Amino acid sequence: MIDPATLTAGVIAKLAFNEFMKAGAGEAAKATVAGAVELVKGLRNKIREKFKGNDRATAAIVEVEQGNDAALEKVVKYLDLEMDEDPEFRGKLQQAAQKIINIQDQSTTFNQQNLNYGRDQNIFNQPQGDIRIGGS
Repeated sequence: MIDPATLTAGVIAKLAFNEFMKAGAGEAAKATVAGAVELVKGLRNKIREKFKGNDRATAAIVEVEQGNDAALEKVVKYLDLEMDEDPEFRGKLQQAAQKIINIQDQSTTFNQQNLNYGRDQNIFNQPQGDIRIGGS
């Protein structure tokens, strides 16, 4: 498990806007991770809300949402500054990001277990009776 305090503005911005980076310009944003879509939207909304009234930051967010990869660095700079100046905001973002990462980790672990555990794998791990591998 990652310590939420180590989650930087760059990591948080990538989590929040990753679906737009994957989707490309003009294409509808794709689902980010199974089970975490609403959490990602919430994280993104927290960031948008914080930058209301900051025209440059808002413009950078719009650029990212339109698929401009380079604009993400601008968002990271604005986000890093706000996280330094507002510890409460930083804590909220880090907690939200940690929840998303936990869901991603659980999803990955579950998928790996399903891939690694077939009928023959069970026979090797728990041999019983007349063992026939790969055939009838």
